[in-house]
Amino acid sequence: MRSLSGHGRRQSAATLERYLLSLSAKPFIGTLAIVLPALLLERLLRLFDLLADTDVPTGSVGRMLLDLVPQYLGLALPAALFIGVYFVIARLSRGNELEAMQNAGVSMAWISRPFLLLGLALAIVAYGLYGYAQPFARYAYRAALWSATESGWNATIPPGRIIHVGRNLIVTADAADPGTGELRNVLIHQQEPDGTEEITTGERGSLFLTDQGSQLVLSLEDGHRLVIHPNGRVATITSQSTSMSRPFVLHLRAFRPRGGDEREMTTAELWRAHLAPHPTLPIRRLDGELYSRILRALSMAVLPLLAVSLGISGKRSRRQYGVLVGVLILILYDHAIQLTAALGTAGLIDPRLPLWGIFLAFTAFCFWMFARASQHTSEGPLDPLFTLLEDATDRAAKSLRGMALGRPRSRAG
Repeated sequence: MRSLSGHGRRQSAATLERYLLSLSAKPFIGTLAIVLPALLLERLLRLFDLLADTDVPTGSVGRMLLDLVPQYLGLALPAALFIGVYFVIARLSRGNELEAMQNAGVSMAWISRPFLLLGLALAIVAYGLYGYAQPFARYAYRAALWSATESGWNATIPPGRIIHVGRNLIVTADAADPGTGELRNVLIHQQEPDGTEEITTGERGSLFLTDQGSQLVLSLEDGHRLVIHPNGRVATITSQSTSMSRPFVLHLRAFRPRGGDEREMTTAELWRAHLAPHPTLPIRRLDGELYSRILRALSMAVLPLLAVSLGISGKRSRRQYGVLVGVLILILYDHAIQLTAALGTAGLIDPRLPLWGIFLAFTAFCFWMFARASQHTSEGPLDPLFTLLEDATDRAAKSLRGMALGRPRSRAG
């Protein structure tokens, strides 16, 4: 009989855990579905602005945007976990279900158990995301951006478009035959490293890249070439035949190998570089990146404690402040880690101890909040702060209404 009751308790516990997790799934997925596209859209607009003067296919821009998904997913994941857990606890608190569960002998620690397990699972996911997916995706994005801005040209010129082939080479033509590639009214401007400017024009011609892709060759009819030397001397070359051929060296080199930046190195590579006798990067830069990744992932495991604590509130109107305060805490915590890692990158401090101190302070704060919330489920630990915010908001709203109602009276007087 005891075994049956024990089995029944375990079955009821599993049912309740699935119920709580199912409640958190909708706000969790909803937050990711809102925050992640919003971040990607902002970067997409910046990419279009950056690549406005280049002839980059839309597919290449889409590929670069996909390479940014791991980076922005790392930003959206903690917010989604916090909001997913917060709204479940706020819902249970609003309906007095938390008090009913505690009266039935279910503690807050047990109620929080599925959320803590979820946070632990997401911590493992975040470790792989921060430590492996983001470095490879960041390198892929930088390589694609470099290719689009430095070597993404295939010697085609849309009519009337000014093509910036390189930093010092500009090509344009009034018309282009899509079938033969023949150009009309071609103009090319190139500036050499020594300051010499060369302007080449032709009534008709064609452009093509060499097999190695390192030279642009221009063949012209009725070609004219103007060379302006730094000392002011001007030279001209004119050809009435089709034999005028001008190579333009583009210096299109391959993109650098991955690992030149610590943010492109995986966690295992950072650790091996840290242990190397003569690391290629300063130890403090490696440590700042390595430990900031580890601590961000570990923070996911304790984040549900903060969400549970802030989700408990005595008044429904105060729950909106819980979201704002929670998001503000997450932003401050993330910026503190970024600032400490940046100081380590600059070589100003050893980032290890400060980073661990920030993490331990955040963890202690989450446990303190949870302990306070577990004692009084009818009142949240930050309800006094929410009361002050609510009073300040009410006073500001009354002042604005008074100003709005006072203006017509002044006109009537």
